[in-house]
Amino acid sequence: MRPIATLRWLPVVVVAVTSACSMFNRSLSSVTSIDAGQAFRLGGGQPGAFVVRGSNTGPVEVVVFSDLRGTRDSIATLAPGARVDAEFPKGATAIFMNTSATRSASVSIKVTGNIAALSMGYERSPKR
Repeated sequence: MRPIATLRWLPVVVVAVTSACSMFNRSLSSVTSIDAGQAFRLGGGQPGAFVVRGSNTGPVEVVVFSDLRGTRDSIATLAPGARVDAEFPKGATAIFMNTSATRSASVSIKVTGNIAALSMGYERSPKR
C-alpha cells in the first residue's frame, strides 16, 4: 500500500464524516405558543437522543414530561420565567403541558442532538 495514494482519499473521508455528523447533530430554536388546555409534543420515534434547553416565557405554569413507550415521567414544573435543561433518550417525546384551562402558555426552546426525525405537534393536555 502506497502512503501517498491513501492520503489522496483523506479529504473525501473527512468531508463524508463531517457531513454525516452534522446531519445528525443540528439544532433548532423555537418560541412556541401553547393554547389553553393543550400540550406541545416534541419527538417520538427519532433515532437518537436530544437535549432541550428552554424557558417559560408566558404567564402560566408549564409542566414538562418525558414519554417513552407510554411511560410518562415528570421532568419539571416551570413557573413563568423558569428554565429547564433536559435530555430525552432515543425514541422519547418531550411534552410541554399548559396547565391553564383559560390562558395560553409560551415556551422558548433550543433543541440539540439527534433531531433528524424529530416530530412536533399539539394535543389536548394529558392528565397528570
